[in-house]
Amino acid sequence: MKNSKLFVVLSVLLALGMLLAACGPAATTPAGDTGSSAGSAGGSVAVDTQAASSGKTTIKVMSFFAYDTPEVETAVVAAFEKKYPDIKVDFESVAFSDIFLKYKTLIAGNTPPDVMSMNFDQAYSFASLGALEPLDSWIKSTNLDTSIYFPATLDMFKVDGVQYSMPGTFSDVVLFYNKDLFDAAGLQYPNKNWTAQDLKTAALTLTKDTNGDGKIDQFGYEYPWYPIVLEQYNAKIWDPTTNKCTLNSDAGIKALQAIVDSRYGSEQYAPTPDDLNQQGDWDMFMAGKLAMMPTGPWAVGTFNQKITTFTYDIADMPAGEKLATHVYANSYAMAAGSKNKEAAWKFIEFATGPEGTKIRQDGKYEISPVKSVADGFVAGLAGGNPEHASVFMDVMSYAVAQPVHAHWTEMSDAIDSELNLALSNQKPVKDALDAACVAVDSILAQP
Repeated sequence: MKNSKLFVVLSVLLALGMLLAACGPAATTPAGDTGSSAGSAGGSVAVDTQAASSGKTTIKVMSFFAYDTPEVETAVVAAFEKKYPDIKVDFESVAFSDIFLKYKTLIAGNTPPDVMSMNFDQAYSFASLGALEPLDSWIKSTNLDTSIYFPATLDMFKVDGVQYSMPGTFSDVVLFYNKDLFDAAGLQYPNKNWTAQDLKTAALTLTKDTNGDGKIDQFGYEYPWYPIVLEQYNAKIWDPTTNKCTLNSDAGIKALQAIVDSRYGSEQYAPTPDDLNQQGDWDMFMAGKLAMMPTGPWAVGTFNQKITTFTYDIADMPAGEKLATHVYANSYAMAAGSKNKEAAWKFIEFATGPEGTKIRQDGKYEISPVKSVADGFVAGLAGGNPEHASVFMDVMSYAVAQPVHAHWTEMSDAIDSELNLALSNQKPVKDALDAACVAVDSILAQP
């Protein structure tokens, strides 16, 4: 993550700002609260601020949802305001790469947005810092039926059993492949029984120097984010029972060596970092120069709009030692320092419920975590690409969440600095992982 040192400094400022706030005068119970514990399990409860001229409550919502197609999330906001005409939403769409630093700056300055979009790991970090309002009492006081959600998407946003945000989307990683390239090579399409060797065999056949200049122009495969590969080989970044780094285990070395060999081995079938700097994997796939790539449902809208020269489909991720992939979710959380908590909760309940998530899903921004709405995702793609959209649902039987830790950002930065050297063939994998583990163990030892 960029500006990681600034991120750490802002974390300290955030914690200090919250400590000072905790020493201030007690907040008033929100209007309409009859003594329930809503909002009392951490973070102060404040009176909703009313816009005197209009009689409306104004809430600030900041979100990275559908940043590239902002009309999707603004449609959610418009539908909410129509249902709750007494609440005005001051909505700001912010790029994912910038939003978390922005949150920390605002929270440290005691001016947080009332509602904040979160991804999985940042939700954990912000909750651990005490920056998010615990939601269990709000869920209870409004009788929200949480059984409507996929359990895994709810559980992702719990810290020590407490719900700190509500899922608004979920997605998982599957194998996208170019059917035309498979047909031209006379290869069978990928399937759930594929092993790492099946993948390699097909990828080598699909890797070609198409113009005879001695340089590969068409690659067979690009590996997913390294934690997914670790999961496929039964490897972990750290062991929670010993609180020690295990990235440099035999399984970890084998998993990451597979990525290096695909790029720099005697039988190359994946693009190198230099290749990807010239053309990213999405653009490479859409141009018909990458036969297989792992990505998720967030790609469907773009691919269906821009891919016009071939047909693509999806399949289960090829196994390493086992079938494995990741499931992700994005959520909406309430700032612990919000002064408009009742209105903020109404927005969260709507935007992550059946109405809000259907708008988002219909806009092709990931899949609704509400089971009844998610059923329509596959149906909505019937007759188009990908043909086997049901795979997005099928892989949920074995998909797992990405690693998470209160210090995940620091840990990820420390790993990346070493792993990037290995994955660009500048350092042996074992040496890089040994060095990464020294840094990870130091981070794990932090309180």
